[in-house]
Amino acid sequence: MVKTLGNFDIRSRLAYRVNTLANKMTAWSASTYSKEFDIGVQASRVLIVLARLGEVTANQICEFGKMDKGNVSRAIKKLVKEGRIKERLDAKDRRSTILDLTPSGLALYERLKKISDVREKRFISSLSATDRKSLPKILKNLEDVMDELMEDVK
Repeated sequence: MVKTLGNFDIRSRLAYRVNTLANKMTAWSASTYSKEFDIGVQASRVLIVLARLGEVTANQICEFGKMDKGNVSRAIKKLVKEGRIKERLDAKDRRSTILDLTPSGLALYERLKKISDVREKRFISSLSATDRKSLPKILKNLEDVMDELMEDVK
């Protein structure tokens, strides 16, 4: 028999549960977007950020979306090749390119958003009215605490 050092069960911890939920959401998105649109999660996120911000650089996409630079770079190359986004040299910083949606990219974004909206509605409808009202504040409080904790380790 394996001796344990207490009754610590990681499955009951908030970080584990939030991470598990996020992983399931990403897996659903990856499967759904791949089947429906032949697009990956990273590429879909790039489209979503571009639709939200308009013309931006890859670095701005990474910062806004809290996304890995390598993943974003690969997604951008694929989206440019497919004609979903266009790029042009940044007149202010000749080392950067400015990215923007093409009409094809905008149409794909709108289709992605519809599916995402359905999923979001299903999530939210599973909560009570009180929980729906409280959730944004709870998430904001948790994010604020995490920001404080991150400052402590800098």
